[in-house]
Amino acid sequence: MTSKLNILIITYYWPPSGGSGVQRWMYFSKYLKEMGHNPIVVSVDEKYASYNQKDYSLLKEIDNIETYKTKSFDLLKLYSFIKSGNTTKSIPQSYIPNKSFFDKFTSFLRLNFFIPDSRVGWNQYAYKKAINIISNKKIDCLITTGPPHSTHLIGLKIHNKYKLKWIVDLRDPWTEIFYLKNRFRFNFSRQKNKKLESEVLENSDAIITTVEEKYHKILSDKVSNKEKIFKIYNGFDKSVYEKISIDKTDQFNIVFTGVLSKNHNYKVFRDAIEVLSPKKNKLRIKLILAGKIDVDLKNIFSENIETDYKGYVNHEEAIRLIKSSHLLVNFTYENTEETDMLSGKLIEYIASGTPIINFSNSSKESENVLKLSKKSFNADSSSEKKVVKFINDEYNDWIAGDYQKSAIDNIDHLSRESLTKKLLDIINKINS
Repeated sequence: MTSKLNILIITYYWPPSGGSGVQRWMYFSKYLKEMGHNPIVVSVDEKYASYNQKDYSLLKEIDNIETYKTKSFDLLKLYSFIKSGNTTKSIPQSYIPNKSFFDKFTSFLRLNFFIPDSRVGWNQYAYKKAINIISNKKIDCLITTGPPHSTHLIGLKIHNKYKLKWIVDLRDPWTEIFYLKNRFRFNFSRQKNKKLESEVLENSDAIITTVEEKYHKILSDKVSNKEKIFKIYNGFDKSVYEKISIDKTDQFNIVFTGVLSKNHNYKVFRDAIEVLSPKKNKLRIKLILAGKIDVDLKNIFSENIETDYKGYVNHEEAIRLIKSSHLLVNFTYENTEETDMLSGKLIEYIASGTPIINFSNSSKESENVLKLSKKSFNADSSSEKKVVKFINDEYNDWIAGDYQKSAIDNIDHLSRESLTKKLLDIINKINS
């Protein structure tokens, strides 16, 4: 058996932060602890953090994890306060605002002078706390996770000073991230971002991503050792799924949970709902939206379908909605074809057994995962007729009493526990 390892994890997102970004390392830490190891987490104190989603129900998952929280100087809080009078309400998530003059001006500053991102003000505090921990404990492995990719610069500085074994976790691409495309940036800022990414990737002992295929090919051209790139999906937690019951409903529920903005591939779904027109045709179909949803999209959908907007819900309630659904829809970001990124919640969707339509114009990675769900499929910009027929067929089966979910018997390898074993294999490999 592997001896007990002290694993230092530096992550900006940590409970009570909500959303999908926090769950990856929350669950890794939970299961590393259960496997007899000692994850030690450095994160930002929520009083200083710039995130607007909080899920206090997640705290119970990490109550035995050694955690250190620090101050941060975060300009996003100032941006939010100037824009809305609240330090968190207007913090953007997965996009850079560009509507008003104020948005355009702050976007220009962020893209050209806060590199790699505007949360870089946390670094000095996190680094100071990390070296204090390292000076008092024998650390066997250092892990940094981004976004924000500025977190990896903390890891680079620690790695250079202490020569610790270091894993870089890229939950999303760095220089290829979709919201940097088609935005004005000076050449010096582009080059600086590339240089920082190159230093991080080359100096790391291992790189983990949530996908393989296209993105691994891109990363392989950036490092001299191509064997140090690994894939670990985001997974689902069996213990959470098993304890949550399914709500009985008297309508056919189409469910989406997460972040939905105009940067997503939502148009085919919008057009399919317009063709079906459940309101006009008096179909017993309801669209349930939970999470951070663009207000214009809520209004567009509700023109043709009864829409129930839940707002942000905690993780367990999101799982309840997912398990109680008759159809799940997921939307990837536009302009992600280059890297073929995979939504983290897609695997949680699959674990429910509910049919899924994944709206994406880059399909290879998602199709590999969707094979585990017999009725699910990937829909691109040419799939409107297929989507309409599928929703109509599933609804008619439900009306006739013939609706069925898929058997969930082939996804244990995607459980959070199994994926943590994969992480542990990588840690042991770089330490051997």
